[in-house]
Amino acid sequence: MRKTKIIATIGPSSREPEILEQLILAGMDCARLNFSHGTFEEHAEVIDSIRTLSAKHNKQVAILQDLGGIKLRLGNINGQIQLNQGDEVLIGPDSSSSIPIKLPFPEPSIIKSLRVGNLIYISDGTICLEVTDLHDTSVSTKVRNGGPVSSHKGVNLPGVQIDIPVLTEEDKLALKFGLEQEVDWIAISFVRTVDDVLFAKSYMETIGCTARIMAKLEKSEGIENLDEILREVDAVMVARGDLGVEIPMERVPIVQKEIVKKASMAAKNSSIATQMLRTMVTSPTPTRAEVSDITNAVLDGCDSILLSDEIAVGQYPVEAVVVADVTIKEAEKIYVYNQEFSWTDRTQAIAASASKLVGEINSKPIVITSTGRAAFELARFRPNADIIVFSHDESVLRQLALAWGVCPVGVLPANPDIAELVQSVVTASIESGMISTTDVVTIVHGFLTGVGGTTNTIQVLDLQEYLADER
Repeated sequence: MRKTKIIATIGPSSREPEILEQLILAGMDCARLNFSHGTFEEHAEVIDSIRTLSAKHNKQVAILQDLGGIKLRLGNINGQIQLNQGDEVLIGPDSSSSIPIKLPFPEPSIIKSLRVGNLIYISDGTICLEVTDLHDTSVSTKVRNGGPVSSHKGVNLPGVQIDIPVLTEEDKLALKFGLEQEVDWIAISFVRTVDDVLFAKSYMETIGCTARIMAKLEKSEGIENLDEILREVDAVMVARGDLGVEIPMERVPIVQKEIVKKASMAAKNSSIATQMLRTMVTSPTPTRAEVSDITNAVLDGCDSILLSDEIAVGQYPVEAVVVADVTIKEAEKIYVYNQEFSWTDRTQAIAASASKLVGEINSKPIVITSTGRAAFELARFRPNADIIVFSHDESVLRQLALAWGVCPVGVLPANPDIAELVQSVVTASIESGMISTTDVVTIVHGFLTGVGGTTNTIQVLDLQEYLADER
């Protein structure tokens, strides 16, 4: 089984049920729904289709709700404006503008935070303006790098402190929708500090949302505060688009490696995003550089890669997942398995020991988990065998679809009789084809089934002996 997971962004090119089915069969492990676009009704239809198809093909597929967040954008522009190097441009708070030399930026409080010399990047950094003068409600700028500008293009302001809550009112409405739809993961955009994460977690708790949290790292402050952020989230995403504007682009590959390494050390999931197969928006084949990018992300140790425009609006969404799948499998042939990390509690110690056993006695790992933590922890140590997981909660299995090397197999009722529980997971694993009757298995479970935090047992079974005794 491929171990590094694939997240696919669903959009106009991929939301139809027949395409979603092909994506699942091609290898999509998680569907990302970008709440900067689309309506709740459209997202609900996609979620319903994915859940139906997931059940049909007996494959768990996670739903990642990606919140729009505090993304800064221009207002409405009539048509398109061509900015040329050296042009003087006024940026003001109007929601719209028909004056060619004025760009609407409906964020008056942020305009007041700008200073002479600040750089304003537009449209993923392709256009750069330098602030030259300050006015009461606007700023004068000079174009450094020009290009075409149209409505609602993204704006980045590196080094400018922006005092806006990490969740917008639109995000809060989206979270309530996500709660109703039982999404599995929530991506918080533009995380700057641990306080942003705590603010989001607090709101999620008030509405009863228990989805796992992924912090998107796309601001320079987020990189500076990475250690504190990692302590409060379940995963981080290296969002290289905005990040490549916020920090020098030549630093992005180095920062990517540092983030993945720190996430692994902190026992947190990591994902690499943006332009992985960008060429496949219009081409059926990727560039060699894009294939190398995926390979290097895998070898860096990330848990997943994220495909965005390639799947959402591209002409070859299914082909893009196929390319990602075969590229990851090839990279994993030279992957460094059975990694060692320090551990700080019983569950991590059990996971570390189980991973060593899997490698040393060539066994197949099976995890019985209530919360998913034991499976995430075992995945962290990168055993060279697929991690077969059973849970008492189907939502936990869906969340684990995003965990490296994990194969969520099935839901089992909590059973106080451990012997019966073990027998049932062995039988289900054989029936699923994940193990054979001649394998040795290493089973990780707890002493109180159905109760989180009780993992304390590693059980090794030679199935030939075990099944003979059972008969």
